[in-house]
Amino acid sequence: MFSVVITGEIGAGKSTLASVWRDMGANLIDLDSLAKEQWARPEVRRAAEARWGAGVYHDGRPDYKLLADHVFKDADESRFASEIVHPGAMSETSRIFHNLGGWVVLEIPLLFELGWFDLIDCVICVTSTYDLRMSRNASRGWDEDEMAAREKFLVGSGTKQAMSDIVLCNVGSLEAWEAKARELGNLMLKMATVHEISVLCANLEEANRIGGALVDDRLAASVNISEITTIYRWKGSVKRSPEHRLRALTIEKNLRRAMQLIRRNHSYEMPVITAREVVRADYHTLKWVVENCEPDVDAGSGI
Repeated sequence: MFSVVITGEIGAGKSTLASVWRDMGANLIDLDSLAKEQWARPEVRRAAEARWGAGVYHDGRPDYKLLADHVFKDADESRFASEIVHPGAMSETSRIFHNLGGWVVLEIPLLFELGWFDLIDCVICVTSTYDLRMSRNASRGWDEDEMAAREKFLVGSGTKQAMSDIVLCNVGSLEAWEAKARELGNLMLKMATVHEISVLCANLEEANRIGGALVDDRLAASVNISEITTIYRWKGSVKRSPEHRLRALTIEKNLRRAMQLIRRNHSYEMPVITAREVVRADYHTLKWVVENCEPDVDAGSGI
């Protein structure tokens, strides 16, 4: 699994980025949509009506425009709304997340305001110029006053950028932004497939020979070797043997060829070869594994 969160400035292009990645196969979780659903919960409705009056609901349905007018009125109202809505939205996000695998993308506009980094391997901050963001938000019916009201309680863009792993600046056409999204998405698809292969070898020489071949052929980015004792059953007898465990980091598309190489170069009648998906890892580590298992990936791309 590889989990990415998209955050950043209002109107910078976060939703477009998320949409492109969803179409590429990412499992997308939109915290804003989940938060919006929370307003229909009975306990949230009671709290909202007690605070702002029954008029914020019509025929039992939330009036999101009126709710927004209250939420962005001042810091106290914004804090109140967050306290009644976001715990439920975050709980639902966590539930969905733990039932997913592969490449998971979370769109969390208020990531830094909520301080919620529990599920995240990589933070992407999307930015743009003020004029471009205003022109994009005009389609929502927002003017400068609306933008200012929504941004006045947010963490500053400079702080968000400094706390992110990747900063993407969207200042070109929609086509150019979608092309950039696909370029980075292709890399992240591979980062979500990083696996660790493990095999037991008869001795250090054999482990070094196999490990070197895996790295030389770019079937693994790295190999580490450790001395162990193995207790096992073989042909009706219990054995105890000194062995060397080889662990290699690779990507899913290399697994079969890597296992074939191990079998060809192994002295055992039946080498025990296993592979497991890397469930959580540092973004930079995953990127490095992909770059060193794929000759066509440009390590100097700056992504």
